Amino acid sequence: MRNTPWNLQARGQSEALTKAMSTADHQDIFRRLDSLVEYDTVSSFAHAFYELIAEYTLGQGRQALWLRHRFAEYLDIETRYHRSLKALVSRSSAPFGDLRSATEKREIALRALIEQLGRPTTVGPAERGRVLLAAECYYQLGLTDRVVDRLEHAVELGAEHPLVQFALGYNRYLLAVQAFTRYSADSGAREITDEDRFRVACLRAVTAFQEGLRGDEFDGQLQWWIGNVLEAAGFPEAAATSFEKAGQIIGASEVAGQEGAGDAELGLDFDGQYRYETGDESGPITEEEVRKAALLLQRRYQVSDLFD
Repeated sequence: MRNTPWNLQARGQSEALTKAMSTADHQDIFRRLDSLVEYDTVSSFAHAFYELIAEYTLGQGRQALWLRHRFAEYLDIETRYHRSLKALVSRSSAPFGDLRSATEKREIALRALIEQLGRPTTVGPAERGRVLLAAECYYQLGLTDRVVDRLEHAVELGAEHPLVQFALGYNRYLLAVQAFTRYSADSGAREITDEDRFRVACLRAVTAFQEGLRGDEFDGQLQWWIGNVLEAAGFPEAAATSFEKAGQIIGASEVAGQEGAGDAELGLDFDGQYRYETGDESGPITEEEVRKAALLLQRRYQVSDLFD
């Protein structure tokens, strides 16, 4: 069709209408997000991570619009779930079956959404948003290995934001705990069942945290977690250095004597009590040795390389 003045005018009106509709969609996304984060059961880290995903939905075109619709579905799923939790808490007695029902409905909805997110139908920022949203769905389902896989892919696509690196480091560490430790009723702590592989996995988590350092206030949270993971892996000297750096950034009063201060703020759980089931003490490992090991671990790995 030739570009006559009428065609050009119609096309301009259509583009203006599409842009107006997209703006409305953006506003609707943030309204839904604001409504969701009003629930006490939504962590501050989740809020920040959702805002990051929302930023990846702000483009024009069908792909960005498709992602906005999927993200809106996710926010609706989470809003229904947290609304149910609030209603259950407000009741004097809530049957366990009601909580299980709310959880099962959420799981079914999340799995259906993952099916939609399973194919790479987008490019650029929308593709990064699609992968991050899939990672978040897997996280809510407790599928940590898939969370790590999706977050690593998001980083490869260019989603190198400190929040993404933090999420990757945390979930790598969580995966290490799940794979290489077990709870001991006798000691009341988790026992490391494979010291070497646990340490390697922890160093990979530390590498992700380090990649998120940007010289700003959030570095305090990253350094605090670097310290905790190094301490859990048996590197006390390097851990102490990271705690000191965290204290300098966050403020010594917020770190010293407040076990769990950093994870409480981000809505995460941390249990730093570990003991080695086997293995001889070989002396303290210095921060320089940890740094060199981390550099070796920065090459590409598949999750199966560590956990098969």
